[in-house]
Amino acid sequence: MSQQRNYHLPSLQALRAFEALARLGSLTEAADYLSLTRSAISHQLRLLESQLNIRLYERHGRGVILTPAGQLYAGEVREVLQSLERIHANLPDQEYNGHLNVCLPPGFAASVVSRHINDFYRAYPTIRLHLSTNRENETVNQPHFDLFVVFSDGIHTDQNVELLAKPTYHPVCSPMLLNELNITHPRDLERATLLHLHDMHDWQLWLAGCTGKSQVNVESGLYFSNVLLVLQAALSGQGIAMGDDVVCGDSLRQGQLVRPFNEKIPSDRAYYLVTPHSRLEDPNVKAFSDWVKKLLEGLLNTSTVTG
Repeated sequence: MSQQRNYHLPSLQALRAFEALARLGSLTEAADYLSLTRSAISHQLRLLESQLNIRLYERHGRGVILTPAGQLYAGEVREVLQSLERIHANLPDQEYNGHLNVCLPPGFAASVVSRHINDFYRAYPTIRLHLSTNRENETVNQPHFDLFVVFSDGIHTDQNVELLAKPTYHPVCSPMLLNELNITHPRDLERATLLHLHDMHDWQLWLAGCTGKSQVNVESGLYFSNVLLVLQAALSGQGIAMGDDVVCGDSLRQGQLVRPFNEKIPSDRAYYLVTPHSRLEDPNVKAFSDWVKKLLEGLLNTSTVTG
């Protein structure tokens, strides 16, 4: 053969034919594997050898043997084809594209979704996700949002509503504060600063549900208008907050927060996925809905650490 090389890339079909021949050792088996005729395989192999200007294989009885150059080339071709298969398998479904606007409660957005959101991006890189937080009692009929997560009683007319999680409430604090104040019983709360979201209602409900009720001045402490401020104060050891196992779940699992007591009370509200009926069949909406449901299922099935 001429020593002049043709540097045009071989066709993918020719490369697949050669890889099958090298792996199976037979023209007939390679043809069967690729659902081609024996003559079609032979044509592709002749074309490949002509393009490369090297002999890749020799006939040997009913089969073939690779030349040294063929053996080297076969290994490289196999790696290239496997790489292409991996790329193809990881390609996102092209129906997932465009913008998706999701509105969430601040605590849920920061402590649940934002901590795991890159998992969603890796799975759906063609979706341009925009996350916003809602204010308490804000309507879910805002037309510029495609999907809502809300903490409510679940009554939302003219919308599709799915229960995501029904949390339980319990006090939470930093391990440092727990050790510093030596808190072992609800009556020890008198030595701690109580952290309130809006009002004292949650603390009143929790203390009412405790066995052996304790006289604790629930009006004392600090009041915040945003749950993120409450959580940051608790994480920083500023006091004891009333948390739930959804928003505080990751912090409890990682030991950033602990539960001083085992007593907990069910919430009278829950986290719901609220979708306008016009958006139910949108692939992007379905993708995020499925992702957040699986995320919560996995998080809530993981045992938490108690203090």
